Amino acid sequence: MKPLTFRFAFLVALATSLIGCTRDSGETSEHESTHAAVAEPTNVVHLDEHKIFHAGIMTGPVEKRSEAVPLSLPGRISIDQRRLAQISAPVTGRIDKTNVVTNDRVEAGAVLLELFSQEFLAMQSEFLQTVERTVRSNGTLTEEAAAARAIYAAAKGKLLVIGLTEADIAVLEKTRVPETHFHIRAPFAGTIIKNDAKRGSYIQVGTALMELADLSTLWVLVDLYEKDLPFVKNGMIAEVRVAASTETVRGTITTIYGVMDEKSRTVKARLQVDNARGLLRPEMFATVMVQTRLDAETIKIPLSALLGEPRKHYVFVALNDSTFEKRDVRTGFEGRDFVEILDGLLVDERLVTTGGFFLKSELAKETFGEEH
Repeated sequence: MKPLTFRFAFLVALATSLIGCTRDSGETSEHESTHAAVAEPTNVVHLDEHKIFHAGIMTGPVEKRSEAVPLSLPGRISIDQRRLAQISAPVTGRIDKTNVVTNDRVEAGAVLLELFSQEFLAMQSEFLQTVERTVRSNGTLTEEAAAARAIYAAAKGKLLVIGLTEADIAVLEKTRVPETHFHIRAPFAGTIIKNDAKRGSYIQVGTALMELADLSTLWVLVDLYEKDLPFVKNGMIAEVRVAASTETVRGTITTIYGVMDEKSRTVKARLQVDNARGLLRPEMFATVMVQTRLDAETIKIPLSALLGEPRKHYVFVALNDSTFEKRDVRTGFEGRDFVEILDGLLVDERLVTTGGFFLKSELAKETFGEEH
C-alpha cells in the first residue's frame, strides 16, 4: 500500500505543477501581446534609411504664412451705363434729314438729325417777342421792366430745356431770325449703336430715335461665387482676356454688388476698363484674372502633402528620422498649390511634403499584416 500511495501523491503534485506553469505562460503571453499592441499604434510607419531614400520622402516645417490666391472668374463686357444716352425728340415735328447711321462715330455736339417743327418755330417767336418787350421796357417803370425780364427768362429757359445752347440763343437774339429746323446733337463723343430715325417720319415729344455710347471706357461684369467673396475687394487690379484677342486689358474693380443672384448663386462685381484700342466689344464673354492673397493667420501646407477622401483628409508627420505618424486634419480654403489647415497640425512640426503615397501604402501593408 505505501508504494501505491506514494506514487499517487507524486502524480497529483506533478499535475498541479504543470497546470500552474500553463496558467503563468498564458498570462505572460497575454500581457506581452497587450503591451505590443499599446507600443505599436496602427497609424505609425517605421522605415529604414534605405527605404526613405528610394521613396524620395521629403519633409518641411509646418508654418503660418500668407499665400497668393489667383482667381479665374467668368465675366461679360458691358457698356458703361454712365456713358450711354438715348437720343429722343424734345419737340414734335418731321424728320427732314439724318446725318448718321448705326456704328458711326461722332464728336460731341455733332448734328445727328434735323427736324422741321412748328412747335420749335413758335417757341423761337415767343422768345423774340420777349426780347422786343425787354428792349421797349428799358427806361420805364421798374415793375414793368422786371416783368419783361421775367418773361424773357422764362422763354429763354424753354429753349435751353429742348437743347439749344447759350450760343444758339445769342445768335437768335442778335439776328432776330428763327431757325426753320431743330438740330438734335450728340451730347458727347461716341458711337451710334442703335438708329430708329427715318427721314420723313413724324415724331412726338419723347420718341426714341437713337442710342449713343462711349465705347472708349467699358464695364466688365464678373460673377463671384460665395467662396470667392472674402478675397475680392474694391480697388483691386484685374486682367481681362477675351477669345478675340491674345492681348490682356487691365481694369480696376470699382463695385461689388450687394445682392446675390438666386439662380446662379453669384454676386456681380464691376470692373472699369480702358478700351481706347477697341479690343473689347459689349456682350463679349471674358475671363477675369484677379490676384488675391490669403492672410498669414492660419497654417498653409503644399497640396501634395494632403491625402484622403474629399470629406476626410490626413497628412503624415515625421516624429523622428525614421518614424512617421498619420494625422487627421481639418481643411479650409484650397488653392491651386496649397491648402489651409484649420486643425490637426502645430507650427514647427515636420510635415511630409513628398512621398506621402508611399507611406500610405506601407501603413496599409502593416495594417493588413496585423489583421492576419
